[in-house]
Amino acid sequence: MSTTDKPKRSFMDREIARSGHLIHKLKAKDTTGRWAYYFVYVQASKERLFLRAIEGDGTVDLEKYGKVIASCYGEEPTQEVKEFLREKYDFNV
Repeated sequence: MSTTDKPKRSFMDREIARSGHLIHKLKAKDTTGRWAYYFVYVQASKERLFLRAIEGDGTVDLEKYGKVIASCYGEEPTQEVKEFLREKYDFNV
């Protein structure tokens, strides 16, 4: 596939790509205690509630506020996740 060829995107993928400012990058421990990175697309109407929730007691159901579009374990986002986000959503980490 050449650099001008883009894979077909669903309607939701196109919406996320147009709204990169609504993608939140979070580093947190998951339920097993391992460090993980989460990239969460939060609709503008839920963003204020989401930001309050992540400032809370440390336990947040991310799916309640948005859609986890990518995640990985480790201290930094993996190269695979970075490439996935760039290719699918034009989002640079």
